[in-house]
Amino acid sequence: MTARRTRLMTMTHPQTLDTLPRVALVATGGTIAGTLIEGSETWAYESAQRSGESLVMNIPGLLRRAQWHFEQPYSIGSQNLELTHMLQLRAALIRLLRSPNVDAILVTHGTDTMEDMLYFLYLTLPAPLLTKPLVFTGAMLPSDADNADGPVNLSGALDFAVQCLPCDQPVYEAPFGLCMQGLFTAAQCVEKQSTAGLDAFDGPYSMLSDSNWFSSLNTLSPPADLGVPGQFSNLFGTDTLAHPLFEAMEVPIVFCVPGNGPLRQLNDLLNRKPASVVVAAPGHGNIPEFCVPVLRRLLLNGVSVVRASRVAAGGVEQGGEFNALDDFREGTLPAGTVGVYSESGSLSLSKCVVYERLRVLTRSLIGL
Repeated sequence: MTARRTRLMTMTHPQTLDTLPRVALVATGGTIAGTLIEGSETWAYESAQRSGESLVMNIPGLLRRAQWHFEQPYSIGSQNLELTHMLQLRAALIRLLRSPNVDAILVTHGTDTMEDMLYFLYLTLPAPLLTKPLVFTGAMLPSDADNADGPVNLSGALDFAVQCLPCDQPVYEAPFGLCMQGLFTAAQCVEKQSTAGLDAFDGPYSMLSDSNWFSSLNTLSPPADLGVPGQFSNLFGTDTLAHPLFEAMEVPIVFCVPGNGPLRQLNDLLNRKPASVVVAAPGHGNIPEFCVPVLRRLLLNGVSVVRASRVAAGGVEQGGEFNALDDFREGTLPAGTVGVYSESGSLSLSKCVVYERLRVLTRSLIGL
């Protein structure tokens, strides 16, 4: 059951400029910065048309609630997100997390690839730096639409971040994740549940965005196989803006659909030799038998294979009907000689691709 939506109350006690929280807003474009196309006969808009500063200025009273610092590393519709953008944002966030002049960080981002970006950052931001609120937000409607949700989401993200600022307590956990519609979802759990609707990110691990978020997260008990914070942080320098090997690694997804030619797609990959391939099979990752021989050839040629499912929920674990590639599991054959076979576990398809790209890069660089 998902958490009930609510709006956080804004601060009621007066503050002077010097005592206001120092908040960095990193804007990257997206629908939250989009505008409607004038004269269009259909409901159409262009994303990434406004700066972060203009978004804050357009919300009555928001400018006076913090000492703002604005940055815009790029401005795109997030469907156009590339690996270089992910590295650019990571470098900017590391710099701000290290800054003694920033108390909290807000990021506006497009919703199309919100999951991809947050999971990448969850795995690659150095965990020791996550000592201040790092809160993403976005919108499902452009900024000038009737009932635009961006202002409520940005204002709510600020309220949540300020509530969660470090205080005198023995144990402190800084929130890192997505705040939309009065709900907070930890970075590793974010998934877009619907293509439309203001509640598109209201998922099974969403909770009320308040200072009790960490206790709520423990109660919800998200899957344990989503990786750990900073698991792959050593793959990149703190200011890395480009990584040719990372960008060159291909991890395609092959969907097994009757009549859709998964065998032909897999045979094509024999010539391309991607870093890894994710096979989205029916049910509990039940890969068709006729695909097994070519998958074994891919593995023998050094291409890793991840068995996943077309089904959105439930995950894929070892066991079930399919065991034809178990002799290629990690540790079965000498490291580095062949590809590795594994299951996606609880990872969504997009998370699976992010994780697999980083895992294969690790194997390439340090031979694991």
